[in-house]
Amino acid sequence: MKILVISNSGTTPNMVRGAFQQLNVSNVEVTAVAADDEINGQVTAETCVLVDWEYDPAVGAGMVKTAKESCDKAPVLILSAKAKAGTTFAGMKAGASGVVNKPIDAKDLVTAVAKALKNATEKKPAVNVEFINPFIDATRNVFSTMCGMEAHRKKLFLKDDHKMLGDVSGVMGLTGAATGSVVVSLPKALACKVVGKMLGMDMGAELNPDVCDGVGEVINMIAGQAKAMLVKTKYHFTISIPSVVSGHGHEITHRKGTPNIVVLFETEGMDFALQVCLAPTESND
Repeated sequence: MKILVISNSGTTPNMVRGAFQQLNVSNVEVTAVAADDEINGQVTAETCVLVDWEYDPAVGAGMVKTAKESCDKAPVLILSAKAKAGTTFAGMKAGASGVVNKPIDAKDLVTAVAKALKNATEKKPAVNVEFINPFIDATRNVFSTMCGMEAHRKKLFLKDDHKMLGDVSGVMGLTGAATGSVVVSLPKALACKVVGKMLGMDMGAELNPDVCDGVGEVINMIAGQAKAMLVKTKYHFTISIPSVVSGHGHEITHRKGTPNIVVLFETEGMDFALQVCLAPTESND
């Protein structure tokens, strides 16, 4: 197993080596680099790249991008303190597939690396536009009609872990002929702005119960509109009462074995994510 640690600190590569030694994982080669020009030639399809998120987010995202350009099949994970979780959005957009929390827990790191390498070699399921497009259209429509904000789709990808890409997430469970969930995740500043425009009032700059309730209403409207579009397909479903989860690095589990599709949007200079994990129930396949 080959691991490339991109870090401007000599401590982080040693901690990575120590994690594998602690769990008696043998045949692990850990190489450390600190700059973009040291990455090329170091990455292969069998390499897991770990980017230490101590860099400026733009620089860290550049490191992720360079690693993926060097070998697109190589998985990239971000090592980030929870206090910086809100800034890892840039790394995920650049191609990282997950985040591992710092301080590093040996078991969490080893498990994440093994899973990332396994996922990198598995054939990815095709994205079914039959069900994802209605959610994309509903998101654009809700932001336009309810908030007066244009949401532009930037990227779509499959996500492997449960960590969310924002500070607050509205979650809607989906059941019936299709089962799963839909989540909208926003950074704090955007959540306050979206809810403020929706309610026609200044919500301030910090998350509060009113902002969280507003995010719950946003996902309720997105799911409701998508439901109406999918009612005559095998993906028709009923929706639950929305819930809201907040905090840096929060996690939301999704249905095991079902593609977890993330669509990144941009509105007014800020990014947010829509996550859809939905599949027909077995009796409706």
